[in-house]
Amino acid sequence: MHFTKIALAAAALCAAAAATAAPNSSRIALSAGASAIQGNITLAMGALCTSAGGTATNFVSGNFTTVVCANTAVVGGAGNSYVTKPNAEFINFKDLPFAEIRFNVANGSFGSVQILNGTAFTFRDPATLTQTAAPAGAVVIGGVSDVETNRFPATVTGSNTLFPNAKLGAAQTFGIAASSALYTKMFDAQKAAGLIPASCLVGDTGLSYCIPNIAKAQMATIMANNEFNAAYSKGLGFLTGVAGDEGIELRYLRRVNTSGTQAVAQNYFLGLPCSLNSLSIVDEPTSVDPAGSATVNNALIGAIRVYAAGGTGDVRNELNKAGVFALGVVSGENNQTGQNWRWLRVDGAPIGENAVPGTAGNTNVNTLKDGSYSLYYELTYTGGSATNQGYWSKISDAVKALAAPVGLLNQAGLDAGYNKGGLTCLGSSSN
Repeated sequence: MHFTKIALAAAALCAAAAATAAPNSSRIALSAGASAIQGNITLAMGALCTSAGGTATNFVSGNFTTVVCANTAVVGGAGNSYVTKPNAEFINFKDLPFAEIRFNVANGSFGSVQILNGTAFTFRDPATLTQTAAPAGAVVIGGVSDVETNRFPATVTGSNTLFPNAKLGAAQTFGIAASSALYTKMFDAQKAAGLIPASCLVGDTGLSYCIPNIAKAQMATIMANNEFNAAYSKGLGFLTGVAGDEGIELRYLRRVNTSGTQAVAQNYFLGLPCSLNSLSIVDEPTSVDPAGSATVNNALIGAIRVYAAGGTGDVRNELNKAGVFALGVVSGENNQTGQNWRWLRVDGAPIGENAVPGTAGNTNVNTLKDGSYSLYYELTYTGGSATNQGYWSKISDAVKALAAPVGLLNQAGLDAGYNKGGLTCLGSSSN
């Protein structure tokens, strides 16, 4: 009996330690959705932590981000402060009942619907620094979408219940990014053809007239489900017009069907689902071809290798590879600092007022405001319940309060009239 009492006491101490280490699971929120705004959402959560008197720590790995708010910065991993710090020392984000929020943006915007319909997601766990299932008792709150979730095709929505959307209070710009090799090829070809001034250098990314251009119709041809068109027969030569480039592999960094960025691109370039004369999108590859990537599904169709990238990080990884001719649509919050890729002009208009990497004040929205750039969409959120919508309204307020969010037009800009009135189809290829 004496041994039993000791064993019970030891077990009780272990249980007590486990109960007080890290925030209680009921204080952990779970979200899935758009990767395009992940950087700015992370900043907003940090601001909500600071406003509550806490210190935010971010745990980021590709498409997975976890933001923790505590009385001090925390260190993840076994035996470190995230694990040993008691629940009481974690601080709730301002006006929210959570001290930690975990994001998975691998499925893109439609993940905000899937997670509310019971689809299983993994998240970055600060305790193990790996992607794992969420702890029992964590709270699913929905997420953000680049477009209204009812703008996804029926093949994506399936039997999922669609919940009402609300405006986040920001518009997201998007652009076409090119790998360094493709950017240089297009620059040289357009300069030789007299389309770029002879005085321009390939590094003059701060001068809009020196940036290579891609026509909206060219991008539509690359995206279209027609392997016999000029893009798929010519590959790189389709964009350069150089005979010697014909047949050289061009890589189209398509996103998965659940991606909001993909929905944006299909809407803007192909007219889906706005136009009665819309073009169909090239199918999403369903298997890995090691010649293109060991981790991202891809397939060579004619002279174009088509990818099915899950999140923005997957696209950036492919764009940063040396010697490949690749392009894809990414959000304007992405910065060229430390990257090998560069923005292209679209129908002659640059995404931002200054494409020089790391330039202070570069917000990628000035061309939106002057009316020359129409590739932007108004973000929404969906929580699936009145309670969750209330949580998102607080996060929305924090996004609106960001002083100069890169790639986002905040509420002040929307109120000034730089908006589409919440209409996804306004400015698409059908208009």
